[in-house]
Amino acid sequence: MKQGICRLIVAGFSLLLLAACQTIEQKEELDSGLRIVTSFYPVYSMVKEVSGNLNDVRMIRSGTGIHSFEPSASDIRAIYDADAFIYHSHILESWAGRLDPNLEGSTVRVLEATEGMALSRVAGLEEVEVAEGMDESNLYDPHTWLDPSLVGEEAEKIAELLAQLDPSNEESYRRNAADLKARAESLVARYQPLFAQAKTKTFVTQHTAFSYLARRFGLTQLGIAGVSEEEPSPRRLAEIKDFVDRYQVKTIFTERGVSEKLAQSLASSTGVRLQVLDPLEADPANNLTYLENLEGVLETLVKELSK
Repeated sequence: MKQGICRLIVAGFSLLLLAACQTIEQKEELDSGLRIVTSFYPVYSMVKEVSGNLNDVRMIRSGTGIHSFEPSASDIRAIYDADAFIYHSHILESWAGRLDPNLEGSTVRVLEATEGMALSRVAGLEEVEVAEGMDESNLYDPHTWLDPSLVGEEAEKIAELLAQLDPSNEESYRRNAADLKARAESLVARYQPLFAQAKTKTFVTQHTAFSYLARRFGLTQLGIAGVSEEEPSPRRLAEIKDFVDRYQVKTIFTERGVSEKLAQSLASSTGVRLQVLDPLEADPANNLTYLENLEGVLETLVKELSK
């Protein structure tokens, strides 16, 4: 009996020692690279590809999407404790533009990955004049991650920051970004003729996130503004039906997570098909690369427009 107890104690101690060694090894592995925090899925995925296996890259808890997202205190703490925080645009992640590492005594380097990129104005706001005190950038569309060419441009900006922070691995970062950009341009080259041959060049979306994608492939996006209610009013459904009739709409693209009530109301009142077109704002929870997920979006759209 005593021998059995002794063996259990020794076994338990061995397990604890093993766990301690694994924790130390993991810590040493993380300490050997940069600690990078990212704001949401597209940025996280781009940073992972540019970084390769050299660094610890994480995403704050925005897995369900970034619109109206507000980071928790632990998210902010993780950002200030990191070597780098990379976000997409202060138009979208307005809270990120208000971060002040100096106040917290943090040395984190912050990158707004679309800064300096040529953004387009939101449809309908092209002629709005900038009034005194207005932030003109709020008139611009941040959804550049759905245009493969702009994904490549953003990857290069990410590589530039990582090269500054970790010069010894500069060549690797720039090579990874160049590879990502080449694959993105290959995607454009593959799908441009397919969209050119499509029967329809106009598509209708619930979420107007696809203007850069549309422009890249010679398409027109029409948005149904305000279709976000759980159960639209009869008046709202009538307005949507008028919209569908006017533009001879056959399909309305919704997104993952749209309520069944909304989908059923739209389908029954208008007679159109409903098809999911993922804006890739939420983590798709798969093992595909970002460009593979983006290709899935393009494939869905080209198939529907070719019917």
